[in-house]
Amino acid sequence: MNEGNHFLHRWFFFGIRSILVLVFLLLIYYQTFPEKRILFRENKLVYLPENLESVPLENDWVRLEELPPGSLEYLVEVEDYRFYRHRGYSLADIQSSIIQAAFFFRRLRGASTLDQQLARTLFLSRDKTLTRKLKEIRIAQALDEELGKKGVLEYYLNLVYWGKGLNGIYKSSKYHFNKHPGKLLPREFKALVQILKKPDAYSKEEVRALSLEY
Repeated sequence: MNEGNHFLHRWFFFGIRSILVLVFLLLIYYQTFPEKRILFRENKLVYLPENLESVPLENDWVRLEELPPGSLEYLVEVEDYRFYRHRGYSLADIQSSIIQAAFFFRRLRGASTLDQQLARTLFLSRDKTLTRKLKEIRIAQALDEELGKKGVLEYYLNLVYWGKGLNGIYKSSKYHFNKHPGKLLPREFKALVQILKKPDAYSKEEVRALSLEY
């Protein structure tokens, strides 16, 4: 391929990617309700535009202030390093996901931001369809707006799935280390964060061994 054709090839795919992202953003815009709000109830949240009720909130709620020093910074670094720079979703990840789905016939990837993971945990199924992904992004935006970054982190830690049928940092900490999350050593908290991507792949013994590596 000569230099001219290579230049045109690059600009062609750049244009295709830009169009895909623009179309996706327009879909988000036209399906976003201006009055979107999260309603807080005693033991659940409600996404008002679609009247979606969340799963019940965990009883053993852990406040962020109770966690070991540096916990939040480590969680964000591992799970969503753009967390403080986006408003619930990552355009870069959306573009990559659309391109892979459109050109390589792959299914849409799962949630990437903490907000999207929280939206899915609270309100949605795990189906990887475009419709579900659009709904996930709308809810993630609402959560980011209503809860704020600190609130998203707290809800995430208290609701995310940690494997072995356990949801929330309290149950995970008690199961793996037999202690309240506030008593975790920093290395133990890091081990729990590391297993989030494949939570059912680790045994209690493996998680404890992993904590010794930090």
